[in-house]
Amino acid sequence: MSIEHIAVIVLAAEVVVMVSARVGTERRHRAHAEGRGPAPRPREDLTFVPAALYGIAAAATAAGALALSVEPTVDALATVAMFGVLLPAFTATAVLRLSTRGGRGAVTPGLRGLAATVAATGGLVSAGLV
Repeated sequence: MSIEHIAVIVLAAEVVVMVSARVGTERRHRAHAEGRGPAPRPREDLTFVPAALYGIAAAATAAGALALSVEPTVDALATVAMFGVLLPAFTATAVLRLSTRGGRGAVTPGLRGLAATVAATGGLVSAGLV
């Protein structure tokens, strides 16, 4: 299996995790709107990503691009920025949302480590898409 195949598999897994987290968020919002649940937590959206996760994903992406000798063209940089920084950081946040049911206060150091691992893995493997 080549690095391209692994990158596509990781990308598909990232999308599944993000969609699962989004469905859970929407389910909580709908339950509250119908009077069946508590009010949604503020800033529960998946786009509120801690800056550290962007940094971890960017560093891992740079390491992967250097290891694979990615030529720095505009197309390659745009692809790496999208699939190597944004998606892994969003996925790491989705992992946190799924594991805490949206609660930011319930994040433990172990979950932060898991999110950092997800961001780093997605960033590292994303260079294979270029």
